[in-house]
Amino acid sequence: MIIRGPKVRIAGLVLLSMMLGGCVFFPGSGPTTQEVMKPQEPIDYEIIDVNAEAVNAMRLWRSASLASSFGARKPAPETRVNVGDVVQVSIWEASSGGLFGGRGAVEAGSGSETLPPQTVDRDGRIKVPYVGEVPVVGKRPSEIASSIEKSLTGKAIEPQVLVTLPQQTSASVVVVGDLTGAGRVNLNVKGDRLLEVIAQAGGIKAPPHETFVRVTRGSRAATMQLSAVLASPAEDIFMQPGDTVYVFRRPQTFTALGAVKGAGEVAIDREDFTVAEAVGSSGGLIDAQADPSGVFIFRYEQAAVVRAMDPDSPHLSGNSAVPVIYRLNLKDPSGYFIARAFPVRVGDIVYVANAPGTEFTKFLRMALMISSLVRTNDVTWSAD
Repeated sequence: MIIRGPKVRIAGLVLLSMMLGGCVFFPGSGPTTQEVMKPQEPIDYEIIDVNAEAVNAMRLWRSASLASSFGARKPAPETRVNVGDVVQVSIWEASSGGLFGGRGAVEAGSGSETLPPQTVDRDGRIKVPYVGEVPVVGKRPSEIASSIEKSLTGKAIEPQVLVTLPQQTSASVVVVGDLTGAGRVNLNVKGDRLLEVIAQAGGIKAPPHETFVRVTRGSRAATMQLSAVLASPAEDIFMQPGDTVYVFRRPQTFTALGAVKGAGEVAIDREDFTVAEAVGSSGGLIDAQADPSGVFIFRYEQAAVVRAMDPDSPHLSGNSAVPVIYRLNLKDPSGYFIARAFPVRVGDIVYVANAPGTEFTKFLRMALMISSLVRTNDVTWSAD
């Protein structure tokens, strides 16, 4: 049996009436502004309307700190000797005819000798004629000189000793990673800071806001963004012998979703990146779809920042990060000034909700499509 157009049109009208009755679900790109701001079920996140107070609270945000991990203590002005260092000993006597007389006199009636450079052995010792083995590890050069002078008393004529370190491999820092150069950097007696050591290793390749520095000292390690070190002189810590500095690049991105023209992962290409720049980088809002009053930033926020905005928040638990949804209203002209000041951080999700009429617009498009199909197509199907 063949059934043609009229009954098909009736079936189409029935389907259309079902859609008018709200029986058809139209998928959206995410929750509406109303669904985010007034959820029907209990929530385990904080909802904050961004205003001037919220922008000010952002000043409490802190990146990881090298100074708090390692302190800002300046190293001792005189470096201590360690295994592997090269030590040179020079000995003077008050007059000739002593143990070292005639071997290199610097003035009449005196004698001196400069011993060949020696590498401190695994036992932490060097050898000095007429003294024997001298323990040197952990001592300053002046302390080693005093020890040798004391051992030569009664043997040499009023001995005076000078100890120098032509090479001190133990007083160095290993610098590796994304640099123009890498390797071992010897520390100056005056004390070298982190940025000085990085500069001596050749400097960085990537922009500072994409460059991170991990300092390892013994069993402790801490990582910080290089731009934060540059912004805070206190974070430019003094290096200690044996430190390891690892410099690496970490691209900075956020995720744009919802009613924006360029959804996806977007690069944060500058410091002090804001919501206004985030919306612009993702192509801007879709005029016919976006709800300007529903621009949201999803983030795990530092507890100190949330506490400043809502001291009684039920989601605060010590210093644990708090899941927060920030909301900006760009229908309010003042919201654009706030958008220029509110920061977007790495890992944030910037979501723009659909306008309330978007779902109805989808319905109308579907209704027109079905109505056009019923009017113009002669649909045929067969049945046994």
